[in-house]
Amino acid sequence: AALGTSSARARLIRGVSYGPVPLKSQAGASELPEDDWFCDEAVPMWGLAGRADLRTIRNMGANMVRLYGNNPANDHTNFLDEAWSEGLSVAPGMSDYPYYQQVGENCLAKTDFNCFSQVKPLYEQNLRNGFLTMRNEYHPALKYMNILNEPDLKMPHTADLGGEEDTKQMARTIISAFDGMLQAEKELGVVGPLINFTATFSYAVCSNCGKFAGKPALGQIWRLHDAMHHPEEYGYTPQNNITAAYEARFVHSFNTQNPATDLKLQFLDDYITTFPSMPVYIGEYHRVPGNQTEDLDTILGLAEQNPLFLGISFFEYQVSYWKTGSEMDFGMFGLGDFVVAEMPYFSETYSIYCLAPMDSPASGMSMPDAVAKVFGGSPIDTMHLCQANPLAVPLTQEGFETVAAQKGDSQMVRFIENTIHHMGGTVSSDGLSSLATLATDYATSGSSESNGGFAQLASFLGRKPTWVSFDDKAECVANRNVGPTIIGAAIGWTCSRATTFRCGDVPSYCSNNTYRIADFVFSRYYKELGASANPLTDCDFSGAAMFASSKLYDTWTGSAQCVSGGTTFTTTKRASTSTYTGSSSTVTTTTATTTTFTGSSTSAVGNADIEVSTSKDFLTSSATGACLLHIRVFIGVALLMLTLR
Repeated sequence: AALGTSSARARLIRGVSYGPVPLKSQAGASELPEDDWFCDEAVPMWGLAGRADLRTIRNMGANMVRLYGNNPANDHTNFLDEAWSEGLSVAPGMSDYPYYQQVGENCLAKTDFNCFSQVKPLYEQNLRNGFLTMRNEYHPALKYMNILNEPDLKMPHTADLGGEEDTKQMARTIISAFDGMLQAEKELGVVGPLINFTATFSYAVCSNCGKFAGKPALGQIWRLHDAMHHPEEYGYTPQNNITAAYEARFVHSFNTQNPATDLKLQFLDDYITTFPSMPVYIGEYHRVPGNQTEDLDTILGLAEQNPLFLGISFFEYQVSYWKTGSEMDFGMFGLGDFVVAEMPYFSETYSIYCLAPMDSPASGMSMPDAVAKVFGGSPIDTMHLCQANPLAVPLTQEGFETVAAQKGDSQMVRFIENTIHHMGGTVSSDGLSSLATLATDYATSGSSESNGGFAQLASFLGRKPTWVSFDDKAECVANRNVGPTIIGAAIGWTCSRATTFRCGDVPSYCSNNTYRIADFVFSRYYKELGASANPLTDCDFSGAAMFASSKLYDTWTGSAQCVSGGTTFTTTKRASTSTYTGSSSTVTTTTATTTTFTGSSTSAVGNADIEVSTSKDFLTSSATGACLLHIRVFIGVALLMLTLR
């Protein structure tokens, strides 16, 4: 039985640390173009029609996914939408790039650990590229933003073992970066509920942090706490009231692989006494040699007993084959031999291998099953991990036969339901048994001619059985399960044939995202085809599109506003100040401009042959280096040289 089913445990952070480098060895690690695995290009790993990592994490009972690499020039809307639909909060982090990797301009080498000017523009890009919704509010999936992972080992690397000035440089790094992020929020007029920030320290002992010289992580936290309240003593003059923001919005965090039994005496007792109003969580937790069910149950039991201790993020989702030695022992999943998908990832293409659960001998079960038991989730369905994904096969006889050959009712259920979703329908709440019966019939008879195959299935569904709800607001929209390269090509093909609208009329609030551009274009093109249009063949474009119900596309940020006849909404931007109410101080704010967006409007942004260009020239942080990116989505006749159906 699952251990993690109590109401107290349900409220805790039960996270998974996610950095799934798609390599099975060190070979190729130095050529990785990026390490941003929550951008659109990485959808074959985490998307439902790919390896479905987010669904796997959710099924394990987790409620948060912690991230690492982050190229702010990349769009992250799709990942956040998918995580939110799975009931997962997201905790991204700023990459190491502005701190010490940006050649010649990083704040370690150039600005004496004052990181305001480096971090602010990058966080502005994050906000514009998915962190904010079209209403200028934070995406509801976002929970914590990590300013820097293990700053005491990086800024400078001598912060824990060096002198007092080293620790002050570390603190100046964090408070100046925090100030830059607050300034980015202010300048973009962020409204609505605000997210929390953190800086995740190592579990090392800081010798000269001023307090707690013999205790792990506590000295670093105290030094940061002091800097937030007395920034001038750390050589920094903030542009915002960082003290009030810290009191209202900050959560402390640290990483550790120590056993759960160490935590109370080494950390928690002193922390609760010293920081009685500031929550804390563990950003990476995994005692590798231990019994995972016992150790994780103990650590979460401590969190249940201590309101300030919010929970943990288990480290880590996938084995880091690109590392060496003991660093490869933390992953819950190894990589099998079956290729789930091919992933075009900027300048490279990677095979996405299926997952292979790693054993936990001390736990008497696989590592992910042990985590799921404590988190209150379900055991891993190993039968289907290394089979073709029913959501990825084409909606044709070939795709039908692929799924039928798997001889699994649950796989056929997913295939049929996906077909329904591509026809503008959803299975009604009382239709699940009918769906299961239909799937069993087809899975049992397989691909034999007696059942008529996919043509018969499509014909049956086309007659609109009563247990399927077909939406009269369904639209031809971008398929969020495929990458932006495929979407961009289909946009070009569609625009070259449009006769009743101009692709140059894509509104500005749709034109900053490849999927929303496609929503605008595909929905209008499909209407041109008239009543005879077939959603399975005329709204496909080689897998780039789907005829989706409003119940589905309403869950995608901005889609409802960008489709033909889209909805109207009003957003109010906050003025140049922000509101934080802390234990010691308050900053007030006023309301500024109000803007109304109408989905059916056609605010011209260029000519019919417009090139919508997003130049991505950020050199992202990765363990192996950085790469210059230039990605452009072309809308116009000259874009596409191939023929799409």
